[in-house]
Amino acid sequence: MHSEVHPKRGETAVDYRVRISPRGRRVRLNLSARDGLTIVIPRGFDARRIPAILETRKGWIEKHLRRFSEETRFIAGNPPDILPETIDLPALGEIWRIAYRSTGVQEVVEVKAVGPGALVVSGAVDDHAACRSVLKRWLRCRAAERLAPLLARLAEENGFRYDRVTIRSQKTRWGSCSVRKTISLNCHLLFLPSDVVRYVLLHELCHTVFMDHSEKFWLLLDGFEPDGKVMRRRMRAGWKDLPAWLS
Repeated sequence: MHSEVHPKRGETAVDYRVRISPRGRRVRLNLSARDGLTIVIPRGFDARRIPAILETRKGWIEKHLRRFSEETRFIAGNPPDILPETIDLPALGEIWRIAYRSTGVQEVVEVKAVGPGALVVSGAVDDHAACRSVLKRWLRCRAAERLAPLLARLAEENGFRYDRVTIRSQKTRWGSCSVRKTISLNCHLLFLPSDVVRYVLLHELCHTVFMDHSEKFWLLLDGFEPDGKVMRRRMRAGWKDLPAWLS
């Protein structure tokens, strides 16, 4: 269990919060568009050391804050409490229309596909949080249906082997690969163009060979996508295109 979070301002030019993790063993820096910078420290850590740590990570912090500032501006113009009328999934070339139907007696909220490109959300649809929750679950299922087979095909075509794939909803990563060769993919990839999704999947498959971002890793990945720098730029820019209801 974490301690209460307290707002702080250090000697750096950025606001941050400090969170104490009783089980933590090292200092971690977490950044998100909504929460800003959070410093997670082990119990008993001398908080007076934080400004010096921030100074050593200044470049990393500034780089990610620039990216998150784009996300924050997007979210500000698209309030997350407004339910979507459509879900546009460029990765799949799909646009799903959503109808909301209040049943009056049904307390739970359900989502069901009623035809090609058509979803019905029924039940207590006045509960917007519940509606967003079922739409997020539907998105994860849709991602599992389409991303897992795509990853398997890319692996087979290019000679990669991995253990298994999981689909998650993540705020800061499009994907990851563990030392056990378990690949985790962000269901939000469905909001990216299909060629960028392919690049992300190949990126994670290359991590089954090289776990780090060494020169050998980039040479391997660039062999599949010569315009790697362009793809990475589009991949980073993709965060600002995510709909606000995902927040």
